[in-house]
Amino acid sequence: MGIQVWFIVLGVGVMTLIVWDGKRRKLKQRSLSAASIAHHAPAAASAPIPDKPFEAISHPAAETSTVAPPDLGHIRGGSRIGSATHVLGKVIADEPVLIKGRLEGTLIAPNHPVSVTATGHVTSYIEGNSVDIDGQIVGTLKANTKATLLARARIVGVVEAPRLECMAGAWLQVDVAQKTSRQRIAMVS
Repeated sequence: MGIQVWFIVLGVGVMTLIVWDGKRRKLKQRSLSAASIAHHAPAAASAPIPDKPFEAISHPAAETSTVAPPDLGHIRGGSRIGSATHVLGKVIADEPVLIKGRLEGTLIAPNHPVSVTATGHVTSYIEGNSVDIDGQIVGTLKANTKATLLARARIVGVVEAPRLECMAGAWLQVDVAQKTSRQRIAMVS
């Protein structure tokens, strides 16, 4: 056989191994996610948060923390922006919202919880009743009752909330405003 035939046979063999390895990894991930769902709570309706596709800012305290991050997949039902989804524009939701992907624009869900996972990235404006952030926000975050910034949160802009909870490891470069204090200032002036 000629050298060209050997290269073809070698290429087919390599491609077969790549496909086999991909199927093996997919089955392994399914079995791990099924085990973790069964271990944590049988009522959990979502898969675990996938590995982070990017890490814009690294912080040593977040990497050495021994406290397990809370599961943001607790939102049952509602709207979900998947990790492979990129939304441009305005989203208005009258249900809970879970963001694992990218949102460039506005998200408004004033009467419902909003969660941004570690893979989530929001640019511009986000508003919810209670907002949990473990991903990246550039712009304005408005929580009507409480904003929780988890260990992997990276926020640049403005945070407006009557209650703000910030975990060790969160990185902030923000102006913080309490909604009630702004109203009082307006009434005094």
